[in-house]
Amino acid sequence: METMSRIPWFPTLALLLLGAAPARAQARTPNELLREGPPSFVAGTLGDARADREVRAQIELIRGMLFPHSPILEDTAVDLARGPAGWPGRPVLYGGPHVNAVVAALAPRLPFALRGDRLSIGGREFIGNDVRLIALVPEQPASEGQPATPAFLLYAGLGMPGVAEINAVPHGGEGFLVADRFGPRAGGSFEPGPDGRLAARLGPERPRIVWRERLLGPTEGKASVRVRRPAVLPAKDAEAEEDARLLAAAERIRHELPLPGALELAVYVYPDRRSKARLTDNGGAGHADALSGTIHVLAGDPAGLESLIVHEGTHVAAHAAHGMAGTAAMAEGLAVAVSGSYGGVALDDWRGRLPDRLPDLDAFLSSTFRREPEPVAYPLAGLLVRALRSRLGADRFAREVYSAPPGEFRAACVAAGLPEEELLSLYRTAAGR
Repeated sequence: METMSRIPWFPTLALLLLGAAPARAQARTPNELLREGPPSFVAGTLGDARADREVRAQIELIRGMLFPHSPILEDTAVDLARGPAGWPGRPVLYGGPHVNAVVAALAPRLPFALRGDRLSIGGREFIGNDVRLIALVPEQPASEGQPATPAFLLYAGLGMPGVAEINAVPHGGEGFLVADRFGPRAGGSFEPGPDGRLAARLGPERPRIVWRERLLGPTEGKASVRVRRPAVLPAKDAEAEEDARLLAAAERIRHELPLPGALELAVYVYPDRRSKARLTDNGGAGHADALSGTIHVLAGDPAGLESLIVHEGTHVAAHAAHGMAGTAAMAEGLAVAVSGSYGGVALDDWRGRLPDRLPDLDAFLSSTFRREPEPVAYPLAGLLVRALRSRLGADRFAREVYSAPPGEFRAACVAAGLPEEELLSLYRTAAGR
């Protein structure tokens, strides 16, 4: 069965469902901060228009699912000169210093440094545009003429804007976590150093291995695949058929999506679930990491592998071309529509398997997509996206609808030439109702 790509899920969900914990003197982990109550999101605005939209989209995906009443503020709304009184309650900041003005202003006082292509933390450096940091920065008193700051949760990465799918990284129980394209890499805590300033204490790094690489293509359709397998394992005859399927999948994606240039996919192939889970913290058949543009899959049945790569590769290709989807339904729906199936069942055959009563469209686009059973949510989203692409055209759908957040989705459809009444009818008809 095709498995979902890591469009964000929130690791504190179980804790939140258990109810808020008593307030602590000072939260030390993301879980502790969020158990105290709903957060206030602070979006970075220093990037270009696409970066600003992606930061907002990342926040909206989590807010709509778990914190629908939490405010989203721009970084300019935080008044650092007023100390904690100038901050919203339980702030969650998105974007590094190159994206978020608050983080940029606080950079000299932070117990880490994000700059260029490297993160410096705990005496170590992590290099690459796929590096990201999730950190609960403890409150700090006023010092050296600088105002005090409250504890805040930071989601930041290198690259632009560095927050794609960042919430999908399993985290929450440590003070901070460093991750890369493979998932969690090293965690730790912030403690007062000898000079009284916060210092990062890093734990051991997760394993990383050497890979052997083969470039497949490019073909006349301008599709190519860089396939990587563990260098410690000798090549096998079965890899030839797998490689053919990988390239065929890339060609299908290139044919289906309106892409501005050549398509190159980077695919890591793992020999078994145990090794994939050990190296990525994800033992599923496959997942994509949009920030690094990589796909991680298990070796196996070539036909199933091709379908899986089409699904996960669509996430990567669509993100590279158009940025983040505005809703999880559009992200997963596009992947299902391009692959033409879900769970090995053709998309048309799912119409008779969906419940008689469809989810409300607005709720489906915001809060209920991840709450529906996956064999309902994914096919329904795929049918809806297929119908939207057929009605509007693939180009217009990609430009005007794909990236629309939940609250702007209907207006985006209207602007694209699809009246609200027709949108609702199309939703029902696509599902066979």
